[in-house]
Amino acid sequence: MEHSYRLRRIVSRIPHVAEVAVRVGACAHDEVVVSDEVFAWRRDLYGPQAVSGGPGDQELVAEAVEGVRYVLVRRGHSSGRLVTVTRILDTPVDTGPGDVRFAAVMAACQALEVELDHPPFIDASGAVFPD
Repeated sequence: MEHSYRLRRIVSRIPHVAEVAVRVGACAHDEVVVSDEVFAWRRDLYGPQAVSGGPGDQELVAEAVEGVRYVLVRRGHSSGRLVTVTRILDTPVDTGPGDVRFAAVMAACQALEVELDHPPFIDASGAVFPD
C-alpha cells in the first residue's frame, strides 16, 4: 500500500513545502528503507543531468526516515512493517528544517492507518513533534 502526503502551508508568513511518499509491506520487524529512486522526479523535471545525493539530499533522507520511525514507535502494534520511502520532493526556497519529517509522519500515518494521540504540528517556530 502506497501513500503520499503533500505539505503546503504558510505559517507566520513562512512557507512550508514538502512531499513524501511511502510504501508499506510485511516484515519480521519494523524497518525503514529508502528507494534508490527517491529523487527520480528531478530527472523528469530538470532532465537527465539532474543531480541528487549531495549533503542536502542526505539531510532530507534522514528527516524522512526519522519521520517514519516516529510513527512506527508510536503505533502500538507488534507485527513488523517494512516502510519504503519512495519519493521526497522539496523546493530550494520553501522547504525548511522539519518539513520533510512532518510530511513523512503524515504519509506513514496514512499508509499504516495510524492515528497519533499527539500528532506533530507546524507553528511559527516550524515543525513540532510532541513526545
